[in-house]
Amino acid sequence: MPTHRSRLSSARSVGTPSHGCRALLFVPVLAFALGSAACSRSPLFGQEGTFTGGSGGIGGGIGGIGGTAGTGAGGGTTTSGTTTSGTTTSGTTTSGTTTSGTTTSGTTTTTGGPCNTPQDCDDGDPCTTDKCVGGICQIGPRDDDGDGFGPLACGGTDCNDFNPSVHPGAMENCKDGADNNCNGVADCFDPACVNVPDCGCVPSPGGEICNDGKDNDCDTIVDCFDASCSGTPACGCSNAETGKCTNGFDDDCDGQIDCKDSDCFADMSCQCQNKTETCDDTLDNDCDLLIDCADPECQGIFPCVCQPPGSPEVCNDGTDNDCDKLVDCADPDCIVSPACQMCTTEICNDNKDNNCDGKIDCADPTCAFSPDCMPVAEVCNNQLDDDKDGKIDCADPDCANNPFCVVQQANCLSPKLIPGPGTYTGDTTGHVSETKGSCGGDAGEAVFYFVLTDPSKVILDSIGTSFDSTLYVRTGACNSGQEIGCDDDSGGSWASKITFNILYPGTYYVFLDGYTIDPQGGANEGPYTLNVQIIPNPPEECQDGIDNDGDIYVDCADSDCWATAPCSTCNQGSHGVPEFGVGACTDGVDNDCDGTNDCQDDDCSASDYYITECCDGADQNGNGIVDDFNCRCKSDADCEGGQICYTHTAHVCGIPCQFFFGDVCPFVASGSFCNDNTQQCEF
Repeated sequence: MPTHRSRLSSARSVGTPSHGCRALLFVPVLAFALGSAACSRSPLFGQEGTFTGGSGGIGGGIGGIGGTAGTGAGGGTTTSGTTTSGTTTSGTTTSGTTTSGTTTSGTTTTTGGPCNTPQDCDDGDPCTTDKCVGGICQIGPRDDDGDGFGPLACGGTDCNDFNPSVHPGAMENCKDGADNNCNGVADCFDPACVNVPDCGCVPSPGGEICNDGKDNDCDTIVDCFDASCSGTPACGCSNAETGKCTNGFDDDCDGQIDCKDSDCFADMSCQCQNKTETCDDTLDNDCDLLIDCADPECQGIFPCVCQPPGSPEVCNDGTDNDCDKLVDCADPDCIVSPACQMCTTEICNDNKDNNCDGKIDCADPTCAFSPDCMPVAEVCNNQLDDDKDGKIDCADPDCANNPFCVVQQANCLSPKLIPGPGTYTGDTTGHVSETKGSCGGDAGEAVFYFVLTDPSKVILDSIGTSFDSTLYVRTGACNSGQEIGCDDDSGGSWASKITFNILYPGTYYVFLDGYTIDPQGGANEGPYTLNVQIIPNPPEECQDGIDNDGDIYVDCADSDCWATAPCSTCNQGSHGVPEFGVGACTDGVDNDCDGTNDCQDDDCSASDYYITECCDGADQNGNGIVDDFNCRCKSDADCEGGQICYTHTAHVCGIPCQFFFGDVCPFVASGSFCNDNTQQCEF
């Protein structure tokens, strides 16, 4: 099988390894299976040289983030859930007042006062809206944006309760970045926006205006629901931060959140948070109820690191000798050791590690059902799992829109929007690794996203970062999207650099990560710099094998090149044309002048998964489906036999996705899902 050309982008970096040979899951289709796989081809985002990118990459729009969970109008730290890949996943909920059906029910209850900010009115119930109106707290069934529809997590149908223009039945606004009608797609990808010129949201240069009822920064969150409005007079200010040092808000509008505020310096919880865990002193230095190697801060640091295969555990040296990540008496191998005979059953309220597993009181799983450890609303910056869902602070979906976590942008729950070209700075110190790229990234990361409304050339680098960094990019979805680029040191001096000659309209997630955790020196973390160049609608270059201008046509197949040599006469004396469709893929002619023809051409063998098929109108693998996503297309006009062009992911022809039994979309573009409204795969 010939080497396939890079169709879309050329990242000058080490990328995702090619898929090689694999077994393909069987997905029943119209009483047939979707076939089996041999060695897979380079996917849609294939890259020349050593880089092989992912399939997909045209997807999603801002809808991939729309509806991100948050704190409502400053309502403590509870949320309604998070949106990932266009679907909403509920956050932690508790019993209490809830919404009913598609609209909120019940009447607003006035409770006490006085109050200065909504935070003052937090009742700890994630299914109520807590407001401060005229200095009096008003609490009622949750409908934070007041559009008459309660959030999904509380039994309602609002897919984004932080934007009043978003709810079932709303008219789709094709230029605001939000999925207004809650059908799973936003703006240009919504059927309602077909043929709408200039669809897509353009962020306001001044960012969010906190009192105009509009989403100015295109993050789908409006006014005081937007974390960037926290600590502004438009959203209310307290006289001081005192007594509110763990809610994640800048309550007194002085630009400092919680423990960074001098009002909180004497607060005991802040005194703990400002300490760093010492990994070999048998103490809980940072007050997170975790001791030494049981604390994530000690991950990869001596004595909590072990070189396999290790040696038998020594039960009193504070070291993980046998590489099972359990030290001394926390290791079952030491249960009969004389050094561990003082260990007893855990007592859940004495602030001691009684059973010697490195976990104190409610941090110990044995205390899960203790009356002293019942779940409460998650506090987003106390290093504790308050709601007992296994996720702590900013790793908990309940904290996704908490200002403290938004500032950190440490994971996919709170990525930072890149509104355009520029330099973005921050600090990853203390971030815990939740993801990594194919080229490295064992330390903590900072997560960004950008939305393209035009085909664009994109250049990213971490030049100026203080530590050994990696950059990697995913398309469509933050956690599950396909990695389309990863680089470690191409920027020089431990910096990373990735160049995408073309990226199609859609949503892309950028991870600036620390390369590793050194056993002696600790994690690669600290102040970082991300430099971003975005060049929309670049011109087509006619002899590089890449779709430079993002119109799906490559080199001589692009009308921009028809008047240039050799494209003007390369096709039997005429100019090149796209090798799209059964006719062009079975005529024995190299129509697009790329050096291959028919089934040897990428455009006729477009699928990374169904590689035994070709765009020839036949069913080679006998699964009842003709051509199996192997015919490249620009639009539905390029597809035959009732098939449509999957323009939001892979630009290949296929039967509408809802006609398949099971989800075919992972076999069209990794990380995508079937949307019944568009009839094709979406991110």
